[in-house]
Amino acid sequence: LEISYTDPSLFQTSTSMTDNLYRSESQYTIANLGQSTRTGGSLLFTFPFFSARRTRLGLSYGVEAVRYGGTGLLSEVTTNDCAGCLRSTVGISLTRDTRIEMPFATDGSLQTFTAQFNGGPLGGTASFQQYRTEFKTYATLAKLGGDKAGPNGMKLVVGLTERGGMVMGNTGPFFSTQEFALGGVQYGEPLRGYPEFSITPLGYNPNTSISNALLQSFGNVFFTSTAELGLRISSQFYVNLFYDAGNLWAHPRDFDPTRLFRGAGIGVGTITPLGPLGLDWAYGFDRTDSFGNPDPKFMIHFRLGQIFY
Repeated sequence: LEISYTDPSLFQTSTSMTDNLYRSESQYTIANLGQSTRTGGSLLFTFPFFSARRTRLGLSYGVEAVRYGGTGLLSEVTTNDCAGCLRSTVGISLTRDTRIEMPFATDGSLQTFTAQFNGGPLGGTASFQQYRTEFKTYATLAKLGGDKAGPNGMKLVVGLTERGGMVMGNTGPFFSTQEFALGGVQYGEPLRGYPEFSITPLGYNPNTSISNALLQSFGNVFFTSTAELGLRISSQFYVNLFYDAGNLWAHPRDFDPTRLFRGAGIGVGTITPLGPLGLDWAYGFDRTDSFGNPDPKFMIHFRLGQIFY
């Protein structure tokens, strides 16, 4: 159950406001995390940063209570099913977005930085900070068909995406949502060519899957990079060749951008009445078997409700 209200022009000003109340009960099928019940709300204000038209500063506050039950990883690593676990969060974000022809951008860039501060003087069960940053840039190489001066016709696009995140402190019972998991496309941070949860701070783990996550699957630092060459056939259909690279680390001091797991392949994305749909066929270059021997291979990823381009 979720109730949300957004005013894009609060009191007829350039400030926007979004408030959100929710209660969710999830029976996870991904990774056997188990059942969870989350109850909370948030309040977000955004406004132009020094009157810049495409750059906005956001300030937010949120509170969430969580309880785990049943069987699964979450109930196994928390005490008393996390009864009374509370997260109180203050956040700040800065975003500049000049992309055009969304959702499959053909030009412009996105730069965003977010910081969340949990616990400490705010109260709650855990005390930690989470930082995220993202950079995307796109350029049209050529226009194919249609009137080259008009909006019709296909476009050949090149894009680059860099994403990173860091957690400082102890996330406690909130590790599954506030720390990072890497691999696959359905949970956590995407890295195509590798199964869900397979990239761990200890290296590649071939024994994880969409139905099996380990406590060691989560880390406090991640970095991913994607280069793509895409064909925007229409505003609802997009095909691209991509090259992904990324890794996950246990601590900020372990961060090493020269040690990345690599994947490459072809992807198809479309917008439907059900939301975004996507299919990726990717080759994981750095996969290994249970004995640590090289075992690169292809795998197919299916996406519903997500756009990574």
